[in-house]
Amino acid sequence: MAVFAKARIEAIMKGAGAERVSAKSIGRMDELVADFGKSVSKSAIDFAKAAGRKTVQGDDIKVAVSKIGVPKSSPTGPKSKAFAKARVERVIRDAGAERVSGDAVEYLNKQLEAYCYTLAKSAVDIARHAKRKTIKDTDIMP
Repeated sequence: MAVFAKARIEAIMKGAGAERVSAKSIGRMDELVADFGKSVSKSAIDFAKAAGRKTVQGDDIKVAVSKIGVPKSSPTGPKSKAFAKARVERVIRDAGAERVSGDAVEYLNKQLEAYCYTLAKSAVDIARHAKRKTIKDTDIMP
């Protein structure tokens, strides 16, 4: 089941340099970005519980991301709204959060976009090496 909007994932991939993107690669990217969001969220929930809070805050997401080690900023700038806030919040809640602050949703949204962009850049390089213009699902590797 798709978590994020296909059009937005395709736009990020094209922003990373892809000329064409297959439908399967969009689905694969959606899965990987959602899995990344859930793993970050689970760590953030643990940090919030350790601090004695039910609400996951932006600082919890920041600490979780720093432990995993991903790009620190999105390529499109600080005002980008990569994915719908409701979908990002749903990822955090599916990981087990009781409450989620707005800054946690915003920060995770930026990190998901940066993660998607990084995977897309790698996939573009792989496709170009294979002398293809279309990104396939097999080009996307975490």
